[in-house]
Amino acid sequence: MITIRKARSNDRGGLLALVAAQDNFTVLEQEVAEEVIDDGLTGKDDYEILVAVAPGGELVGFICFGPIPLTECAFDLYWIATLPSHGRQGLGASLLAAMEEQLRPVKAVVYIDTSSTPEYAKARGFYEKHGYRIAAQLKDFYHPGDDRVIYRKEL
Repeated sequence: MITIRKARSNDRGGLLALVAAQDNFTVLEQEVAEEVIDDGLTGKDDYEILVAVAPGGELVGFICFGPIPLTECAFDLYWIATLPSHGRQGLGASLLAAMEEQLRPVKAVVYIDTSSTPEYAKARGFYEKHGYRIAAQLKDFYHPGDDRVIYRKEL
């Protein structure tokens, strides 16, 4: 049985392995994810990281989120990832539900930024399946032909 818990400092290696296992994360995205993970594990910023742990102790997924500075009850979902071998088994949905459960008491609004490229089609479908709707799309944001798609959900 998979358990979801708050990340601990000794989870760093497993978290970085999860990031590296993603076929749609660019090298730059992996570097940014590493910075966010380090900040979240050290408490340097307001990043919250929840991990999914398999019975043997292996990290098989994580979600990272945090409050958006200068807002009242608005949060960004920064990263969500599962090991490819554990994909399509409801693990991402469980991580998303754990985050939402934690944020629901403050009536949070969650925002998610993603790419419009075909490599992120599964991610966009996942968000839409779970009630996130497009709030904005910024044309050619990342580079020509790659829009920034911003999803939103009120909890």
